[in-house]
Amino acid sequence: MMNQKIQYHYIMRLLTICIVLFYNLSSFAQLPDYPVNNLEPVKLTVTYSLQYQPDSLPPHFTRQEDQVLFIGDNVSMYLSHNAYVFEKKMRQLNNAAELQEYLYTKPAMPHNLNRLYKNYPERKMTFSDWVSPNNLKYDEDINIFSWQLTGDTTSIKEYKAHKATCNFGGRNWIAWFCPDIPYNNGPYKFNGLPGLILNIRDTRNHYVFELLSIEKPMEEIMIEYLEKDFIETTKQDYFKAKDAFNANLVSWAKEGGAGKEAQQNAARISIEKNNPIELKRK
Repeated sequence: MMNQKIQYHYIMRLLTICIVLFYNLSSFAQLPDYPVNNLEPVKLTVTYSLQYQPDSLPPHFTRQEDQVLFIGDNVSMYLSHNAYVFEKKMRQLNNAAELQEYLYTKPAMPHNLNRLYKNYPERKMTFSDWVSPNNLKYDEDINIFSWQLTGDTTSIKEYKAHKATCNFGGRNWIAWFCPDIPYNNGPYKFNGLPGLILNIRDTRNHYVFELLSIEKPMEEIMIEYLEKDFIETTKQDYFKAKDAFNANLVSWAKEGGAGKEAQQNAARISIEKNNPIELKRK
């Protein structure tokens, strides 16, 4: 099991570096400098641990990555913590040499590069991701959850939490939210409860979000929207593109200079990535 995890970590690190190098160094002498639209200040920073099972078959094989939710008065932004740190660093670099020097330090790599805005535009969610060779984004109505309140309560850290359930994306979900934290928000797309979602998991425990911390920023942090050259698409077409990308992991490994064994691992991982968070995409 340990060897499988090491191989998976290696190939995902390799593929992420390939993506970054291709995306940022293909034209070159200068890293992209996208216009930044400052939407509003962050009022609350919520960090979650996400543990998930990329393959639906072997139950012992899970991955973990911290996620961060930045909440403002009207808008929120959600993404991988590693992606947030990585992108901030990337925007400080000036050229390919600096990028290569940074990658040499082996920074913590994100497992995904997507990001999600809630209520931007108003009453919508905007989901964006880089899927070779394009930046894709799609909008979705924000009011897509039909929650059922159960009346059950528990304690999560120092907070009193209430239980709610829903069906979303082909999975049944159990959420614990805190009415004392008056933000109808939560990890990923989850929202619409009368309080912040602290923990949420599907009933098969394939995707488990658990609260790590809630903090008020000590200094101003802005919710930023990077004005990339997005191709606007639909949710269904985004997932089709993502599936096609995963099916071509071997090509990415080969372009990154990976040997035969790493390419074989990429082929196996391509098959194993069969358990996305949204099984139904309509």
